[in-house]
Amino acid sequence: MYEFLQFMVRYIPFWCVPGFFIFMPFGYLFWLKDIRSLAAFFFACGLVCSLFVFYWAYSGGPDVAVQNFINAVRSF
Repeated sequence: MYEFLQFMVRYIPFWCVPGFFIFMPFGYLFWLKDIRSLAAFFFACGLVCSLFVFYWAYSGGPDVAVQNFINAVRSF
């Protein structure tokens, strides 16, 4: 499980950027169809993806993001 989390944190841009570009248009589509609960779900998923990418970039890249994540989990 530990290696899987390291892998997911290290390669955040490779799954979050496509996720963002998939979730946001679906959110907009459901917003236009007046299905607000699904729109909110897809917009929230897109927001989480963008926050992960901002965290990855702010922390300094793949290796530093993994180290910061490991330190945060250990201190928790």
